[in-house]
Amino acid sequence: MTRQRALVLLAALGVQLAVLAGVAAPRLVVRVTGTEYRLSTRPVDPIDPLRGAYVDLELEGLQEFTEQRGTVYVTLTPAGPRLLRGSQTLDRKPENGAYLRCDAGEGGEVSCGIESFFASQEEARRLAADARDRRLVARVRVGLGGRAVLVGLE
Repeated sequence: MTRQRALVLLAALGVQLAVLAGVAAPRLVVRVTGTEYRLSTRPVDPIDPLRGAYVDLELEGLQEFTEQRGTVYVTLTPAGPRLLRGSQTLDRKPENGAYLRCDAGEGGEVSCGIESFFASQEEARRLAADARDRRLVARVRVGLGGRAVLVGLE
C-alpha cells in the first residue's frame, strides 16, 4: 500500500469516527453528567414480539398531543416521595424547576426521547410483569437544556 492510499484510508476512518462521535456524544454526555430523576410512568406495550424485548412507556402527566409544533418543554412536579411526573407543556424553557425538552411533531404528538426501554429477554419478562401491576418507575438523566436519556426502570 502506498503512503498516499494509507493517508486516504486514515482520513476516511477519521471522518467515520467523527460522525459516530457526533451522533453518540450528546446522549453520552447527558448520561454521564445529567441530573437523575425518577419519573412516574405507565406502560403502553410491555413487549412487542416483532421488535424484540422492550417496554413502551408514557410519562404520567405528559400531554400526549399539543397544538404547538417543534421544541416544547414539559415541566416536572412531585408525584410522591422522590418521584416526579409531567405537569405542563410549554412553548418556551421554564425559568426554574425541573423540565424535559421534547419535540412536538406535525401531528402534535409529544416525544421526549424516553419512550422505549430495551432489555434482555429475562429482564423484559420481569418488566412485563411489573408493567401489568403498574409498578414501573423510569430513571432518567436530564442534562442542561432539558435533554433526557432513559437509563433504567425500577
